[in-house]
Amino acid sequence: MSGRGSGVIRMDEAYSKLMVLEKLGISQKFWDKMIAEGLPYTNVGHTRWVTGRDLIEHLSRNAERKSRD
Repeated sequence: MSGRGSGVIRMDEAYSKLMVLEKLGISQKFWDKMIAEGLPYTNVGHTRWVTGRDLIEHLSRNAERKSRD
């Protein structure tokens, strides 16, 4: 099994943009959307980093929910 799309994000760790793309199997476009929506990040050198806590909270806040009809 490749590491791509493993989906494991720990709240107590920090992840570079590349790590997030790989772990969640998301596109650059989706990353850009999360940043535009307000995902907090820190620039370290030429790399953006996010905390696992911020990433999990962002995904939870912006999760789509099935409406009850």
